[in-house]
Amino acid sequence: MSYVSVGQVENLEEAIGNLDMLYQGMESACQAQIASVVARCEAAQAELENSTALLDAGIEQEMQAENAFVQCQQALMAAQGELSHAHAALAFCEAGGRYDAEGHYYPPICSQEEHGIAIAEADVQGAETALFSAEQGVVAAKQQRMALEQRRDLAHQCLDMASQLAQSVHSECAARLSHAAQLLETGRCRLRNASTALTAYLNTHPAAAEFHAWVNWKPDGKKVVTPQDLHARLNLTPEQQRYFYQYLAERDPQFRAKIADYRQQLANAAGPAEVMAVQLKIRRHLSGYCGEKIVEKALGPLAGSVSTQNKTRFADGRYTKTDLVLQDLNVPVILGRGTGMSAPKGGSIAIEVKCGGTAYLLGQQDHMVFQSGGHQQADASVTICSRDIKKLPQEKQDQLREALRQSGSPLIGMLPEKAEIDKACWLLVTEEQQNSGGADEN
Repeated sequence: MSYVSVGQVENLEEAIGNLDMLYQGMESACQAQIASVVARCEAAQAELENSTALLDAGIEQEMQAENAFVQCQQALMAAQGELSHAHAALAFCEAGGRYDAEGHYYPPICSQEEHGIAIAEADVQGAETALFSAEQGVVAAKQQRMALEQRRDLAHQCLDMASQLAQSVHSECAARLSHAAQLLETGRCRLRNASTALTAYLNTHPAAAEFHAWVNWKPDGKKVVTPQDLHARLNLTPEQQRYFYQYLAERDPQFRAKIADYRQQLANAAGPAEVMAVQLKIRRHLSGYCGEKIVEKALGPLAGSVSTQNKTRFADGRYTKTDLVLQDLNVPVILGRGTGMSAPKGGSIAIEVKCGGTAYLLGQQDHMVFQSGGHQQADASVTICSRDIKKLPQEKQDQLREALRQSGSPLIGMLPEKAEIDKACWLLVTEEQQNSGGADEN
């Protein structure tokens, strides 16, 4: 039976979720693109209809101009005919002089005919002016009609281009969405297969099933979380720790990079001394990180959100970073006895994490008291340390606990012992079943 870990399944679930979001985003983008090209087609169609209507009006205007030109031509011909008649009348009048009995000649009086010529000449001049204007009107109307024909042709081309673009966008979107849908379905199929394999594995490996339940734990919203619940969440067995660190290696890029770096250092180590130097680095640095991650994963489900490394500045310019702040609690939480050891539903808890041996915990007393100053904005605060504190003489243990209680961030020792965390980390890095020994501080 193939082994599929919880972390691998969660990675696959996350990948499928991201793929689903990408598909939805692609679908939305395609819909937006299709809507855009449809709008362009509609705009192009509207422009073509408008251009056609304008062209029809332009053609009508040109016909009217041509008719007006013909009418002006006819009016000019009529005016010219009237002028010819007026000249003929004047000539006839001028030929009509007479002589009296004594032989004196009396010229005719043709003032009326002369006036008729003046009127006719004015009419001809007016008709010529009107004809010139009508001719200019025909030229302008023709140019306007030609421009409108060009506009209509361009609008038609635009509509053709927009229609082709719309068809291309529809085809491209359909093809890409179909391919993405196939990838999404393939991913979902793989997720179903992986989930089936994980379920089968968990059914035959109780320890793995127990860890799976731990990872997917959710508090009962109708119950108060008690110190016993916290102890059950934080007190991982060595086997559960190994499952958890493997889980981190698959789910936490920063942790995965740390493991890869330590493995590379071991591969490059030249002799036992350099191997021990790498081992010391793991004890000093990696174990503390793992302790914080245990607390974050164990208590994270209690909160609506978890923030890490919140910075608090003090009046003297110094500052501290709080390892974890659980915000918007889903259930009421009781950390222990005493003031400041409980938080209501919707409240918050500030948490400092310390993972180290007895000497380390004693040496960190003043620093832990200082760090508790960054917890004051939370409803409750606590400093969670490894169970190494219980190895201290009672007097030293009481001294340390009292100092943290007075600072407002009581100390509880619920994490696995430092040596256990060191060993599990070393086994993960070396992938060998050997005891690293030692309980050095981080």
